[in-house]
This record gives sequence, C-alpha cells and structure tokens, in this order.
Amino acid sequence: MKSDTKVNNKIRELISSKEFKVSLNYIESNKKKLSELDYWFYLSVNLRYLERYEEALNSLSNLLKINTTYGRAYQEFGHNYFKLNNKELALKAYLRAVKYNPSLQASWLGILGLENASEEIIKVADKNIIYLKNLPPELKSVLSFIHEGKLKKADDLCRYYLQNTPHHIEGMKLLATICSELHVYDDAEFLLESCLEFDANNLDTLIQYINILIKRQKYGQALEFAEKMHQKFPNDINAQITYAVTLQQTDNQQDALNLYKNILNNNPSNYQLHLSCGHLYKNFGEIDNSINAYKKSYKINNFCGDAYWSLANLKTYKFDDNEIIKLEEMVLDEYLDQEEKIYMHFALGKAYEDISDYKKSFNHYKQGNDLKLPYTKYKTKDFTNECINQIEICTSDLFEVKNNWGHSSNEPIFILGLPRVGSTLVEQILASHSKVDATHELPNILAISHKLNLRKAQNKESRYPDILLSLSAPQLKMIGENYINDSEVFRKDGVYFIDKMPNNFRHIGLIKLILPNAKIIDIRRNSMSACFSCYKQLFAEGQEFTYSLERLGNYYNNYVDLMDHWNKVLPNQILSVNYEDLINNFEDTVKVILDYCKLPFEDACIEFYKSKRSVKTPSAQQVRQPIYTSGLDYWKNYDPYLDELKKHLKY
Repeated sequence: MKSDTKVNNKIRELISSKEFKVSLNYIESNKKKLSELDYWFYLSVNLRYLERYEEALNSLSNLLKINTTYGRAYQEFGHNYFKLNNKELALKAYLRAVKYNPSLQASWLGILGLENASEEIIKVADKNIIYLKNLPPELKSVLSFIHEGKLKKADDLCRYYLQNTPHHIEGMKLLATICSELHVYDDAEFLLESCLEFDANNLDTLIQYINILIKRQKYGQALEFAEKMHQKFPNDINAQITYAVTLQQTDNQQDALNLYKNILNNNPSNYQLHLSCGHLYKNFGEIDNSINAYKKSYKINNFCGDAYWSLANLKTYKFDDNEIIKLEEMVLDEYLDQEEKIYMHFALGKAYEDISDYKKSFNHYKQGNDLKLPYTKYKTKDFTNECINQIEICTSDLFEVKNNWGHSSNEPIFILGLPRVGSTLVEQILASHSKVDATHELPNILAISHKLNLRKAQNKESRYPDILLSLSAPQLKMIGENYINDSEVFRKDGVYFIDKMPNNFRHIGLIKLILPNAKIIDIRRNSMSACFSCYKQLFAEGQEFTYSLERLGNYYNNYVDLMDHWNKVLPNQILSVNYEDLINNFEDTVKVILDYCKLPFEDACIEFYKSKRSVKTPSAQQVRQPIYTSGLDYWKNYDPYLDELKKHLKY
C-alpha cells in the first residue's frame, strides 16, 4: 500500500514547523492512509525530536522488519544513538545508512561528528559530502530513488533533467546506473562512453565503464581500459582494486593475486582485500593460505559474515567451538546487518553439519534461506511461463527449417543442468584433457537472450524466445560467431572449450540455432540430492530459486520437463549424464563423455584431481580429491525436515 500524498505532505509540513506532538496525533489518526513503512518512520522521527529516544528506537526496529535495507531508518538509528551518547552504535548505523543510500548527506555529516570514525572513513565521508553539495537537487533525488529501488521515478526524473541540461556528466552517469539496474547494459555503455568523451580522466566514470564492459562480456576491452586506468592512477586504491577485479574476471588469476598483495602492503587493515586473496587462494587449491586470509578478514572485522561463510564454503574447514559460540552470539544481535546474518546462518549450518547435529544445522540453513528470500526477485510463475514458451516456440519444425544456419564451430562444450549436481566434476574431467580448455560459467548465452528480449526490463512486451522464429541465417551465424570471439579471452591452446553456466539449459534452443555443432552435456542428479544441495548453498550471485524448498521443487520439475522437450526435438544431440552413474561407474562413464565429445581417451581425465588449474565454483576443493561415494544420499540426514520439498517434487 502506498501512502496518501496529502497525508504525507501534511506530516512533513508539521515536522518542518516543529509541531511534533501535533504531528504524532495526526499520524495516529491517519494511520490507515499511510504505508506501514511510512507510519513507523514518521513516528520515529517525531519521537526523536521529542527526545523520546527509546520509543523512537522501538519504532525503527518495527520498520526494519518491513524493509531491512531502508537507509533512512539506519540514519534515524544513528541520530538517536548519537543523542544517547552511544558513539559506537551511532557510527555503525550511519555507515549502514550510507551503504544502502549514499545520498543521505545527514549520515555523512553524522560520521564527521563522531571522534571514533577512522581517518579512512572520514576521507570517504568528506568526498561524498563534497559530491552531494555540488550535485543539483534533482539529481540528489534521482540518487536517493535509485537506492530506494524506485527505478521508474529515478528514470523519469533523470531523463527530464537531462532534457533540460544536456551533457551533464553526473546526470548521464546516474542514468547509466539506472540502465544497469534495469539490465539495459548497451544504453549504459553508450552513456558512459559519452561521459568519457567530455572527461576522459574521470576515475569514477572509468570504473563504472569498466564494470559495464564486464557485464556486457566485453572482457578484452574491459582489461584494456583497466590497464590504462591503472597506469593513470597507480596509487589510487579504487583504481587498483578495479584492475585486480578485471584481472580476475579475465582469468589472469595470478596477476590479480599479486596485485591484491601489493595493495595489502599499503592497506593491511582492509578486511575485504584479505577476503579477495582468500578467494583466489581457494581457486588455486592453496587451502591453508585461503584459511589464513579468511581468518585475517574476520579478525579485522569481526562482523564480516562473508569471511565465515567463505571458510564454510571451502567444504573441508571445520569451525572450532569458540567460532561457533561467537557466530551464535552475533546472529542474535538485533542491529547486525541482515546480509551478514545470512552469511553467518549458512556458516553455522555447515558447522553443525560437520558435527552431525543435523537438526541445528537445518535450522540455521533455513534461517539463512528465509532471510535471503526477500532479497530475491525470482518468481516461479514467470519461470514456468518461460519454459512453456520455449516448448511452444522451439519445435522440431524450427530446428529442421533452420538446420545448420548458425556458426559452424564445434569448439564449445556446454555443461548444464542445476547447480551443485556434479557439473564441476565433469568440467574437471574434460579440462584435464590436452585438447580442452576450461573457461568458467560464462554469462554470454544469458546475455544474448536478454539482448534478444530487448526491453523487457522496461516493462515492454517480451520478444524472446519468439524472436528465434524470425532470425535469419546471417543473423544466427553472426550471433554464434560473436559468442566464439567473445570466449577467446578465456581460452588457451585447446581445440575445444567448456562453458559451464548451469542455467544454459533454459536456452538450448538458442544454443543449437546459433551453434548447431556445439556439444551439450546435461548433468542429472537424484531430485532430493540435487535440490537439498542447492538449498544449503549460499550462491555469490544468481540462482535465486534456491532459497525456498517450494521454489526448488517447482524449478526441478520445470527443468526435467524442459529437458525432456529438448531431447525430443533434438534427438541424440544432448548427452545426459547421471551423477550417480558417474560416481558408481566412473571410468565407463568418463569414456562415454569423451566419446560423445569425440575426444580420444587420456589417463589425465581419470586422474582429474591432479590438475592444478584454477577452479572458481563452490566445488573447488572437492574436485581436487579422488571420487568418493559418501555424498550420494547425504540428504537423508535431513530427511525429517524436507517434507515441503517432497510435497512439490514430481520427479
């Protein structure tokens, strides 16, 4: 429910006039005309001005139950704690406020008024205060709307401002941010290119531009710009970190690690840098170094939930009693950031799993999933409709008519299915072959589908997959050729390369039209094993269907139904590999995979665990070990708690 505009305006007028008691009475008498969020927010503001700080804090706690990322609520927490002389909580609240909404100038000023703010934080606050001071009022509102998720309002106001003030660099950068949030990356790229034409040495614009290039899979171009930026701003930490991230994204992992180490020499107390090093050590299989880096991170910032989850996500690390006790205390902290709590609950789920306390383990996994769920945008109905559309459009007739219209390359090997079902193992087996390069979970096919869909993000009618019917042979060939060219930055000397994005099963029709000679391997696992393995995994990004047992069951059903369709309309073109068969009958199944890929047998594929290549997925440490069967029916330890999943699974 939206608040009544007249009531909203009246409350603001009363607060401006310092008629706080009158305002409180007016709020109560018009409660039904206010959204729940506005009700608690206005209540807390008036209570603070009336010096009823404890009541104000209670109101804000109710507000956070509605929206845990509302920056203005944390700003109010900061103001109240400051009045109560609790400088530590005030600083924490102000920092959280600007994290969720950096347009909150009062929070940046509040930080400057606290003697316990570090020199580094004060520098950041100074920079943002100057930026906001010089920003036109309209663009301040745009910035606030963006961070409150009001993208349509932000888009309308920003475009209106730019119509009257063309070529305003900050305006164009903000519009690029909006386009990026709406996944309209080509428009964002164009806007940022225009900004750089006016001011080629603007560091913030360069960083934003490089990030957009990465999102558009223009990795070579992103690396080129990042190298030039690093040369221009060799001592700027933001330029250094952006360059390091770009090196990671382009599989220059050792160079990225070396750069992070150099940055740490001058910034040893930056916990996020230690975290990044830990991730890279994990990718290289240097587990002791990874553990040390993660522990340094949480020792610098005890509330860094990502560090605890990263330890758990190694799959081989076991928390000690002190770590478990500390985590249990922190997840009960009313003012701890929800995102940090999510990390911590998943870490505790793994901690109790390791000591076979499956009831406590499941309870924490469930709490982590329940907290994560409101942050996701996935809708089962939309995905079901997407699968139905694919089945209706991608018929046998379509593939017969457009047979071999796409690019002729036979280099890609797509490994797909659900996440956490053995795809990394199959990738490691194939990547151990002398003729095969591993890349990673390339987002290129998903990006192509978004581009073909055009402007669905702006609420216009969807064009994909319907557009597949009208694409010509030259168009399909060009799209396939672009995919091959874009993958070059990740490849080495192999004849073939792997794309391990699991979600590509949704786009097999597109893949086979643009790359008719591509190999496709579908990894299938027992439904309970597959779904529960996803449920206890906190993914770095995407996979938003995994945070609910109901969603997982329905997603798996749609996956099976869609794969049945692909196998029907593309007979004998997709290899289905059963994970249980791979584990129980390993060598024979490996030979089947190699035969399908038309690769000669090599012993290295059987001894895949000896490979030293970098692995980025949650299974990084598991695929460095020989095959073991103990995990096949692991879900049965949690069987008493999975009735919701069983209820929704068809298969």
